[in-house]
Amino acid sequence: MNIRKNLLDLEHQKYLQFYTTTIIIIFTYFIGVGISLLTKQIKPDQIIALLIISIIIIGIATAFLYSFNSNIKRISEEIKKLI
Repeated sequence: MNIRKNLLDLEHQKYLQFYTTTIIIIFTYFIGVGISLLTKQIKPDQIIALLIISIIIIGIATAFLYSFNSNIKRISEEIKKLI
């Protein structure tokens, strides 16, 4: 039982690390886009391309966050059952 709980704890930590890393990547992306817009590194004709790329990145990150969050909840419930 302790071995199973320890393995679940390790798996929980792994998904939690993935979750927080994804959030950090999203914020870093928005900060980079914001700085590039403020310093006028992105020209007006590039805005549409930036929006398309942003939608793709946010969509992928959201899918990952949803998956990681559901795995974290599932593992937490399994750990509670073992205790």
